[in-house]
Amino acid sequence: MNKKQVKSNIVMGFDMDGVIIDHSEQKIILAKNAGFNIKITQTPSELMSNLIPLTSYRELLNLLYNHPNIGMASPLMPGVKQSLAIIQKMNILIFLISRRKNGTIAMKLLAKHGLWPKYFNESNTHFVKEVADKETTAKKLGITHYIDDEQKVLNALISVKNKFLFDALGVFKNSGHVRVESWKDISKITCG
Repeated sequence: MNKKQVKSNIVMGFDMDGVIIDHSEQKIILAKNAGFNIKITQTPSELMSNLIPLTSYRELLNLLYNHPNIGMASPLMPGVKQSLAIIQKMNILIFLISRRKNGTIAMKLLAKHGLWPKYFNESNTHFVKEVADKETTAKKLGITHYIDDEQKVLNALISVKNKFLFDALGVFKNSGHVRVESWKDISKITCG
């Protein structure tokens, strides 16, 4: 960051898939092509992985995240740009920590949607291999607030004081984590 005053009490971390990028429609299409009918409310990874056999689910995710055309078709979650603009105006440090194996396609997808390099770039984006690597990276970066769509990831982020489950479809109402259902809710975290 340049010489702007940084709001030092918040350092935000974001997951990419399921938080910034909305893959729900693509998941329904890919599942159908593989012979599985799922509803939109079944597309979160924690639910979908229990509905589709592991081999088929891994193939589906491989197509979703690594196929240059399929992965690029997913839209942004509603309100992402507006909320990131608010967060940026507040000079809050932000980081993207994703388990994407193909960072190149992820960067192209972010660029397609106008987020790379305006909000995320090589200096604040980290692609890691495992859930445990998210914790290591979050700790190293001093993340104080992290938003992810998977409870198992949030459970692993021991060093992060404020963890939020992004539940855009409202399917995890009994989660032990603080839930946010939209990017408008995320904006409230930073303003509150």
